[in-house]
Amino acid sequence: MKKDVHPEFYPKAKTTCTTCGSVFAIPNTTKEQTVETCRNCHPVYTGKQQKERRGGRIERFRKRSEAAKGILGS
Repeated sequence: MKKDVHPEFYPKAKTTCTTCGSVFAIPNTTKEQTVETCRNCHPVYTGKQQKERRGGRIERFRKRSEAAKGILGS
């Protein structure tokens, strides 16, 4: 390997989850990092559905659908 080409490696880099607040150590090229979801709170690993944080396309569609039903009298 060439010298001074590869980044420095930290075997116990501090990783913080912004969703659940978990802190754990994993190998990385930076000393500290933050992630949005981790293995403790990700729905794939936990099997639980997360709450919707804001209204998405489905909610807007349902609102428009309800409004159209009221206008059309169906």
